[in-house]
Amino acid sequence: MKQINYYIISTIAATMGLAIVGLVGILSVFSLLDQIEDLRNNYTIFAAMLFVLYSVPSIFCDVIPYAALIGCLAGLGMMASSSELIVMRAAGISTWAICWNAMKPALLLVVVSLYLGEYILPSIEKSARVAREQAMSTDGKMSTEFGFWYREATVYMHFGEVTQTGVINGVSHYFYDENNDLTRSLFAERAVFHDVRQTEQYWLLEDVSVTHIGDDGVQVSKFASQRWETDLTPELISSEVLVKPEKMSIAELNVKIDYMQEQGLNSGKFELGFWRKVLQPLATIALVFVAISFVFGPLREATMGMRVISGLVIGIMFKFFQDLLSPASLVFGFEPIIAILLPIVVCAVAGYILLRRAG
Repeated sequence: MKQINYYIISTIAATMGLAIVGLVGILSVFSLLDQIEDLRNNYTIFAAMLFVLYSVPSIFCDVIPYAALIGCLAGLGMMASSSELIVMRAAGISTWAICWNAMKPALLLVVVSLYLGEYILPSIEKSARVAREQAMSTDGKMSTEFGFWYREATVYMHFGEVTQTGVINGVSHYFYDENNDLTRSLFAERAVFHDVRQTEQYWLLEDVSVTHIGDDGVQVSKFASQRWETDLTPELISSEVLVKPEKMSIAELNVKIDYMQEQGLNSGKFELGFWRKVLQPLATIALVFVAISFVFGPLREATMGMRVISGLVIGIMFKFFQDLLSPASLVFGFEPIIAILLPIVVCAVAGYILLRRAG
């Protein structure tokens, strides 16, 4: 029995590994072709290749559910084509025992993906994005044509350039009252983050010009420096500017969501990223479950090519369903967890029904 279990696990692990290599390779090539279109200034072909190399862990984490699906279809499909599954079941091994052994490699991939996504991917992703933005700019700083906008309560902020070292160039603040009337504006040439201790963190604004708008007219005051007390840190800014929510760690997303909710901001896209990462293990298991049910059911007599194509179609449909519900949750206001969880539940239920009929 142990040898049979080992055989199932090793076969599925090998096909999943091949699926990962294939998907990561294809998506890396597509990513490189996409980056070539942005070549300018110091962002050369070598820098683009380096950026894609840094993106490989991110691509790996993204393809885990679909590689597990295709690998499981291919591995079990080979055993079905050679009648090995029939022999196993005739020897008294239940369908559910085969399912459990087939899921073990997928669970290992999930653990590796969670570790990479939580401890390695965020820093690599941020470093790669910073290097890319600095190489594409003429002065080595992160900036866009129109800068970056942010809001904290009733204060609207605009940042001209953001550096990785905790410096912002061109800081503008616009203060509004409860009637949405502009009461004060502030402009500073530069803001430097000071992390004195955990309980004392602040930004020091330099070359500050403050404009007060009141019933008696407009008054302008100038200061060499001014302290800016805020919960906004360089990490939060760089995460907002550079890193997409799905590339952030669960811990970073949790902090970001709490901060935005405290400020009364819409944290929907970050909640989507949070639940996508938290529920990725369930998504992987659900897709593997569907793959197993298809091998024992509709694809029992299919060719290997048909099984791989079926896996790609199922994976694309799953991703399309999630990608359709994700923006819908932001537009129609239902909970982001529903957008991520619903496709998983549909796959799990479909897989269970098919497996019960086949068993």
